[in-house]
Amino acid sequence: MLGYKLSQEQYDQVQGQFINPYQFINCVQDINDVWFFFGNQQDKESFKDTKYMWLFDLPQGEYIPKPSSRFPI
Repeated sequence: MLGYKLSQEQYDQVQGQFINPYQFINCVQDINDVWFFFGNQQDKESFKDTKYMWLFDLPQGEYIPKPSSRFPI
């Protein structure tokens, strides 16, 4: 899965920020502790007139999720 890669500073700047009253930015870390932002074409339209449009200009990379923790039996 491809996503937009963020530095720690970029993550700190955008995590949890609202782009409108109903949508906020939520980034996730991959197996290598790299932060990723995911957005599709519809999201891009929502971001169009916000100060966070630059997220779609970030380099893209392959997201590999962290293994999920086991649930107790």
